[in-house]
Amino acid sequence: MDTGSAQFLSSPAGGDLLAAAREARALPLHRRAPSLEGRGSGEEIRAALQMDDLRQRALERCPHADVLLFTKDALEQATAWPVAAERAERWGAPIDVPLTDLTCGIGLDALATALTGRPVVAFERDPARAVLLTHNARALGVEDLVTVRAEDALVAEPAGRLAYFDPDRRAGGERTRDPDAFEPPLPVWDGLLGRFERAMVKLPPVVEGFHDLEGAEEVVSLGGRARERRLFVGSWDGQPAKRALALPSGRSVAGDGAPWAAARAVTEGDWLFDPDVSVTLAGLVGDLAERDGLEGAHPEVPYLVGAAPNDTAPGHWMQVSSVLPAKPKAVNPWLAAHEVGNLTIRKRGIDQKATALRKKLRPKGKRAATLVFTRDLRDRWVCYACLG
Repeated sequence: MDTGSAQFLSSPAGGDLLAAAREARALPLHRRAPSLEGRGSGEEIRAALQMDDLRQRALERCPHADVLLFTKDALEQATAWPVAAERAERWGAPIDVPLTDLTCGIGLDALATALTGRPVVAFERDPARAVLLTHNARALGVEDLVTVRAEDALVAEPAGRLAYFDPDRRAGGERTRDPDAFEPPLPVWDGLLGRFERAMVKLPPVVEGFHDLEGAEEVVSLGGRARERRLFVGSWDGQPAKRALALPSGRSVAGDGAPWAAARAVTEGDWLFDPDVSVTLAGLVGDLAERDGLEGAHPEVPYLVGAAPNDTAPGHWMQVSSVLPAKPKAVNPWLAAHEVGNLTIRKRGIDQKATALRKKLRPKGKRAATLVFTRDLRDRWVCYACLG
């Protein structure tokens, strides 16, 4: 998006055209543009319709999407709102201490922080995005708390107590996990972040070669999907070396990466635990087992076993009703005998996709069940059938 389009969309006239575009959502696609004729130029109408499409896509990430402005690239990297809101409460400093957002983009993280009452100094070197951020702060009523700096933080060299850093992971046009290919790249991070008392870096959940920077790590999931890995740089009192956080529940586990628990055979009546993806990516399966008194179900596959479920562990509990060979001729009779029609499939440690497994099964009935396809202690494929 160019600066002219950003300025128009953030103007009163642009707001009126965006409101008309929203009213036209119910129309067939080919009639949306004609319905806006006379309300702006052809270019302005196209920009409004494109922005309305982005707003609809953004609703799954942010409850405020219908009043905010986005770009396609910035939206693809934007933090989901519950994750941004949780982070906004984590700075551990008096509320009047400002946060410097070094690579702000369209500003969801900055806005979530400002909504807590903390001032934010937001750096964004793209002038169009800086215009959108200014609009977004005004739209959420936090313009007095968000100072937009339309410049490159590397050049401006800000300093202070708190910094948030979200480097661009699509600088070359394609998503990458290599911090040396981020923008700014890894070699300059130390000099930039070292100007602050404490900093938090947002990284992809799976990232390569960033351990040249010292700091605690935290992996965050939302709704069972890994969202980000956080790196804590500087003086963070009380932050564990490794932590997994599952949202929206807020369940977490912390540790140093303890060895996995000894494995034993899973039998009928056992409670099988599938750790949240944040736990596995943070390398905390052993720490979780140690904390909650759980055993392993396999020496290499991260399922755990317990005598009873607890509501503190990030993940999903299932009680094993039957242990079956992982073959349709064994599983389908079990489904029929238990009148299972609502079927969930989980799998770890086997090289077959869940969709391929599902195609071979014949659920029919009113009951619900989960089938866990994995490997047993002898590395045979097995199915743990769990009712409910």
